[in-house]
Amino acid sequence: MGCGVAGSEYIEALDELKARQELKALVDSYANESDRNNQDYYVNVFTEDCHVRVYFNNKLGMDLKNVHDLIKAYKGFGAAKESFHMNGQQYVEFQDSEHATGTCYALAHLVNEKNGKDVLAVHGVRYYDKYVKKNGKWKIAEREQYFVFSDTRELKNEN
Repeated sequence: MGCGVAGSEYIEALDELKARQELKALVDSYANESDRNNQDYYVNVFTEDCHVRVYFNNKLGMDLKNVHDLIKAYKGFGAAKESFHMNGQQYVEFQDSEHATGTCYALAHLVNEKNGKDVLAVHGVRYYDKYVKKNGKWKIAEREQYFVFSDTRELKNEN
């Protein structure tokens, strides 16, 4: 084996790298499908019995106890005229081969129309997740979602 790693340790290292890649793809798919306003996709991201808490200004704003309530709540916001979700770093710690925790940082840009003008809202979001792997697939079992900051301004249409 290369790099001074023994056989079983090499396999474990590859398994961990694969799991990290799968978890990054999981949180990125959430952002991608949110951009497409496809909340129904969340059944592929969250466990059936997920628990999602959303905080605004460090105050609990939503406390959702399953994926169907999550989908319903997010559909209730309505579709933005345009949206752009961008994930940054993700830090993951493994408890074992089927359980992990992670912190993910994101920026959400949403354009909506207000009084005939386009308004941009930019949200800095931090996710604290608990992941579980069932039937060979990682999902989010718990999420604490913090809107760390928000900024809203009118867009100038200079084309």
